[in-house]
Amino acid sequence: MMDVKITLRLFIVLAVCILHKSSAESAFFWHVTDFHYDPTYWTSQLSCNDVVPKPGMYGDYWCDSNWRLVEDSIFNMAAIKSDVAFVIWTGDSVAHIHDNETSLASNVEILQNITNSLKKVFDKNVRFLPSLGNHDFYPSDQADVKQHEMYNKTAQVWQDWITDEKELEQFVKGGFYTMELSPKLRLMSLNTNLYYTKNKITKNMKDPAGQFAWMKNVLEKARNDSEKVIVTAHVTPGVLTPNFVSWMYSDHHTSYVDILTEYHDVIVASHYGHDHSDGFKIIQDEKNDSQAVPQFVAPSVTPWRFRVGSLTGKPHNPGIRLVEFDKATGKHLNYVQYYINLTDSNENKETNWTKLYDFRKTYNVTDMSIQSIRTILDKMTPNNEVSKALAQAYCNNALVSSANKECTEKNRFEIVCGGKHYDLDEAKHCVDVMMAVGASSCVRIHLTCVIISLLMTIVVKFVS
Repeated sequence: MMDVKITLRLFIVLAVCILHKSSAESAFFWHVTDFHYDPTYWTSQLSCNDVVPKPGMYGDYWCDSNWRLVEDSIFNMAAIKSDVAFVIWTGDSVAHIHDNETSLASNVEILQNITNSLKKVFDKNVRFLPSLGNHDFYPSDQADVKQHEMYNKTAQVWQDWITDEKELEQFVKGGFYTMELSPKLRLMSLNTNLYYTKNKITKNMKDPAGQFAWMKNVLEKARNDSEKVIVTAHVTPGVLTPNFVSWMYSDHHTSYVDILTEYHDVIVASHYGHDHSDGFKIIQDEKNDSQAVPQFVAPSVTPWRFRVGSLTGKPHNPGIRLVEFDKATGKHLNYVQYYINLTDSNENKETNWTKLYDFRKTYNVTDMSIQSIRTILDKMTPNNEVSKALAQAYCNNALVSSANKECTEKNRFEIVCGGKHYDLDEAKHCVDVMMAVGASSCVRIHLTCVIISLLMTIVVKFVS
């Protein structure tokens, strides 16, 4: 009888282990963004922000991608790992070229060519989930709020990918759609170009293209159906870290974040492009940090450096990202960032796409959850060797580089504050407080730092 009980217990333990293993089966997806293909790279170099007398075989830091770099990045995604569940492509395939040198037809042709390249190297069973970027539109940045020729033509290019007829019709109306990935997991591809501060069409609109209302309907249904949702889009909410920039109109930004945080229990993660840099942060309610969504930004394929007035962007290398997730729950487990050193690639006349970093190993966390990001930001807050090392890794990765880049104390504070505050003013105030107190005792910004800030304000008022 004792043997039977032992055997039964062993059977139960084995069964539980098997069920746990099957429920935690992981899969992978690629995230690629901001190809910014410049067809004039070898001739008039219309995207280049400086004179490039000897353009490199794989590109130049002053210019957008040539076709060789575009195809090489796509080919190497498949070469590194072809058996993926899907590929997300978060827009901006057209170069930084003035509208008088481009057209709707030329923009759509670029989208078609990149679409063809992706189809060519990946198996037909791999799903592709694309989004539009602000430079994909003609005129640039002007995402329309109604059915437009841009949406119609892009829908024709992507009709093999957006296979649900209802969702294809939705895309034609406003450039966004949703797609079921598995019985309890879906992806929501959004058109955040509608909220971009360079979009003149939508500046004074409350809900451009009705996307806010549509988002709430999709997320509410997902909640009721016990589904989890992955959000993808081009233009990022929150602030670019380090070196603060906010991309969205204030009212649109608040409305967008309010929806994300309201459905924090449904959204497992969000992925964006646009920044041309590597980064991650928490998008959370400023008054209730339990309502939070993890956000990840992938670096661009283009190495293009911006130049706006006296400001010039730092050189950064091309990158592609491989993400591991739980197939059943959508929980994000890890990602590996791959890159090429553009200088070496040009000198050697060949690329070597290598691992830049592993998210879990570099930041010493267990997964890509809110809790893990909080752990990273909390460890980065006090003034010690651990915090400095983590900030240095973030600064290097932001520029897609294995070499140490400039990373000041203020940069560290910007990473922490921008990582926790989506509102630009709140993030700046947070940095001011951390600079004032040195962050030595500020393990959690909303507690110690806020209290110190209030005390300092009272003292200043009393003295004055």
